Amino acid sequence: MARQTKLLILASDAEAYQQAIVEADLPGLTVAVSGAVDKESPALQGCDILLGSPDLLCQALPHARRLKWVQSTWAGITPLLAAGLRRDYLLTGIKEVFGPLMAEYVLCHLLTHERRFLQRYRSQQAGQWDESPPGTLRGKRLGIMGLGSIGREIARVVAGLGVRIVGFSRSQSSCPAIERCYLPAELFDFVRNLDYLVAVLPDTPATTGLIDAKVLSTMRNSAVLINVGRGNVLDEAALARALSEKKIGGAVLDVFAEEPLPASHPLWQTPNTILTFHTAAPSSAELIAPIFIDNYHRWLGGEELLNIVDFNRGY
Repeated sequence: MARQTKLLILASDAEAYQQAIVEADLPGLTVAVSGAVDKESPALQGCDILLGSPDLLCQALPHARRLKWVQSTWAGITPLLAAGLRRDYLLTGIKEVFGPLMAEYVLCHLLTHERRFLQRYRSQQAGQWDESPPGTLRGKRLGIMGLGSIGREIARVVAGLGVRIVGFSRSQSSCPAIERCYLPAELFDFVRNLDYLVAVLPDTPATTGLIDAKVLSTMRNSAVLINVGRGNVLDEAALARALSEKKIGGAVLDVFAEEPLPASHPLWQTPNTILTFHTAAPSSAELIAPIFIDNYHRWLGGEELLNIVDFNRGY
């Protein structure tokens, strides 16, 4: 009798993943779950596959002696790329899932800004009748940094409201909703005339600190930055200064270099800043389990898995 393939799920909501996977009745698979890493656990030491959040997976790697494949439940896999961690396994990530949620998030904040919702709410609280005219998205120029599945979905959704969209990517990329794609050497030309800059870049050495004081000083003083990618892309101190000195118009930040954001961080008190605490597109078993199930069938059939991560590129 063939040995069973052993899966260990490491996530705070591991039971939800377990239920979805067990209900799929995957052949030859036994499933164990844990919300924390126990290096002495037989389930960890004997697993063939790990499924879970990278913050836990990176702790488990040294103790998973039989490991062949890791499926992340996050779009970002930065903890698994730390120096010194093993890379002798197949790593698969998440794509084509978070785009709709991210597009909703971006569209929400674009409309909030143009329609001056926060200003009108403050007027309401003060008992003031506020007839100041709203703006409109039609004709505005929006730049998207990162043209993977999330960036392309944001472009598709926002373009329907008459927004002019340009993109920024390490390689030339075409997208029906994007007028032009700028390359890294054209970064300053890319940001110069934007009304909105939306960052959805992965966490790699090439993206770290990409939005710095020079980039911020090149942007219009009315421009709004929305970061839903990774916190490493942004020089947070430079952003706080730019906002305080009114060199840009505002910022909406969902991700940060350190999470949770320290209580002493200046962004808590920076004007024209909205913080949303990494809630733009949360992972859930409902979204992620079907990707694992599809990949497991591919695994059994000897097919190439979906969303394989290149350790050298970081995505």
